Amino acid sequence: MKRILDPITKRFSKEAADPTDRAENVGRLQLILVVSFFLFAVLVSSLLSGTDRTPKLKDEEEFAPLVNSTIVNPETQRIEIVGSGAVSSQVDVQIIPQVQGRVDWLSAVMRPGGSFLKDEVLFRIEARDFELEVERRRAEVASARTNLQLEEAEGLAATREWEEITPGELVPALVARKPQIRDRRAALASAQAQLARAQLDLDRTNFSLPFNGRVVSSNVELGQFMATGQSYGSVYSLDGLEVTVPLADKDLKWLQPLDNVEATIQTSYLGVDRVIRARAARVSAQLDAQTRFASVIVSLGENAGTEDTLPLVPGVFVSVTFIGPELDNLVTVPTAAVQENGKIWTVVDQRLKSARPEIVQTGPTTSLIRGLAAGTEILLSNLPGAVENMAVRTVVSTTSAINTVEAR
Repeated sequence: MKRILDPITKRFSKEAADPTDRAENVGRLQLILVVSFFLFAVLVSSLLSGTDRTPKLKDEEEFAPLVNSTIVNPETQRIEIVGSGAVSSQVDVQIIPQVQGRVDWLSAVMRPGGSFLKDEVLFRIEARDFELEVERRRAEVASARTNLQLEEAEGLAATREWEEITPGELVPALVARKPQIRDRRAALASAQAQLARAQLDLDRTNFSLPFNGRVVSSNVELGQFMATGQSYGSVYSLDGLEVTVPLADKDLKWLQPLDNVEATIQTSYLGVDRVIRARAARVSAQLDAQTRFASVIVSLGENAGTEDTLPLVPGVFVSVTFIGPELDNLVTVPTAAVQENGKIWTVVDQRLKSARPEIVQTGPTTSLIRGLAAGTEILLSNLPGAVENMAVRTVVSTTSAINTVEAR
């Protein structure tokens, strides 16, 4: 400022003759210049602040994201619950002989993994001692029968003699030898029971089981001496194979009553895809302490194997589909389309509208809902930042109805 005013001050100082007038002129001039500069600065600042320097878009359009949607058509669908589990046997049966002796014949199936049929002989214990016992018991039966016949003959003779000596009088029991006859009959019955027991022991030398099954383990060898009451391996029944499937309470409610609920078992065993028809047999008596799930037991029964394929074995992992009831007005949607609060985004005139249908069933990939009118357009996935009445552009896709919901 001083550099600007100095030339002007010097000019006025030269033109003014009176030093006093010269000083006054210089002061007025400085005041005028200061005020003018201040006013100029205020004017420039007002002009800059009143000017909108933000660029404006002419004819700005509302942003509308592109989304996938579909047109729903409610229909009657059957509830199907999909679970999984492993094949197991109800119980392992121990190989325990009922008679003792040396093994003189052994079936080729008596090895781990062997399969056997109902009443098929698995091994045989040397039977000579038991055959001799049967012969001895038969002789005892014959002797007891002969003694009975002799006693009956003596009683008949004594009765006739009594009647000749004392006609018309009642024959005493001792004279008719009735007590002795009863004793002989009891002896005969005992001998016959002993014979039956000996014959049973002889039959038990041929070891068999009353079911079709497979051998889990076996310690039986040819020539081995086997003792009664001792276990020599284990087997399981094919009719006793079952699958335990854990299900949540929300899925189990669709399978009530549980008696004879149909189930389809799918698995791949020995490189062959298998589909087995089965039925739910029962439900566990308590919930799992950690998952709070109930276990539904599916009995394979005679369907575990066929003539052309080996039966399933314990430990095979399978997928089980339970066939539930039919419900009306159901729509299958991707689970991603259902918001956390159970809301569904519908599209009306290219704008989002929220709807709250009934969530019948929820699965990892698809869900079943009820309460949407036919022809309603819905979003197929979650849209981040979606709000009511938001503009969208839709790509309508046709999705096939899927009525299977996997249990979680």
